[in-house]
Amino acid sequence: MPSLLTYDVAIVGLGPVGATLSALLGERRVVVLERDTAAHTLPRAAHLDGHALQILRSAGVAVDGRPLDGFDLVDRDGRLLFRGRPREALPAGAPAGLLVHQPTVERALRQRLAELGVETRLGHTVEYIRQQDDGAVVAGTGPDGPFTVEARVVVGCDGARSVVRETIGGALRGGGFEQPWLVVDILVRRPQSLPDRLLQIADPARPTTYVPFADPRRRWEFKLLPGEDPDALRQPETVRKLLAPHVDPDAVEIERAVVYTFHDLVATRWRRGPLAIAGDAAHQMPPFLGQGLGAGLRDVAALAPRLLDILDGAPLSVLDGYGSERQRHVESVVRQAVRLGRLVTLPEPWAALRDRTLRAAHRAGGLHRRLLDVRG
Repeated sequence: MPSLLTYDVAIVGLGPVGATLSALLGERRVVVLERDTAAHTLPRAAHLDGHALQILRSAGVAVDGRPLDGFDLVDRDGRLLFRGRPREALPAGAPAGLLVHQPTVERALRQRLAELGVETRLGHTVEYIRQQDDGAVVAGTGPDGPFTVEARVVVGCDGARSVVRETIGGALRGGGFEQPWLVVDILVRRPQSLPDRLLQIADPARPTTYVPFADPRRRWEFKLLPGEDPDALRQPETVRKLLAPHVDPDAVEIERAVVYTFHDLVATRWRRGPLAIAGDAAHQMPPFLGQGLGAGLRDVAALAPRLLDILDGAPLSVLDGYGSERQRHVESVVRQAVRLGRLVTLPEPWAALRDRTLRAAHRAGGLHRRLLDVRG
């Protein structure tokens, strides 16, 4: 017989968003259910802004990385079109943002959960969730067979194919942005002269993003062109050819090369009864503003105090404003990311017009304020 255990909160998913929520809930009776048996070891999310770093600090986690105060949009010849910087007000001395190594962040979060005594169950796949009068029942299969968990509240931080979102009845809807990009992470093994700014390279022949992680890591992202085969593009020899204009391929080690399709999707429903969602379960956005993980951390920063109120006796209606509050902010950030993404990837002849217009706008000032205001 499956065992029945009672918790205050069951969190589905132990990525950085689920782990941060667990830490923000402190020493409450929390269980985290994660289908994978180990943390991911390859880099994924690249950037955390100042607000996201503050959220992690409030969860008891300090993060190291390369300071980042925005990005440069450059043309095909590397000439500056404009320099974008965030507007968010931060405490004196706080970095505007950091380029981070996500596996390192996740290790720090898991160490924090161990310090707090949070129960984490790896290798546990959630298969269904049933609401009941005083909470919800989560059931699935773990290493030792079927399991059942009963909790006052269940939060889905379980990614794009979220079981919790499906149970809530929410759909993912967007504006039709869909672009496949090859993401290449490398380790620099011999000295190279590389830019120290994050670059959005608006080359109509091959739009490219360059991310200068702390040594020895760097990342390039290459937009797939119409008709290109994703499997063929990520083959080592092809990757080396793509890297060659930017770095000596013989001076680097390719850590990974994977094709992602960038979307602009936001959930239509974020909460139902004792169930709520956060992170990629609730939204997916193009990475051009580096706000994907940060948006998930903002989700749980908004959700955690509401959950604590419920655990202290407040009604579930405390959650009523969560979805609308976060959805407004996320939709605004997604629109800005899509706007920048479309700008970077314009084909000719629009690319030449863009370059002339942006040079004039950059000299006049003010454009970055419309593109980069991600406060909320």
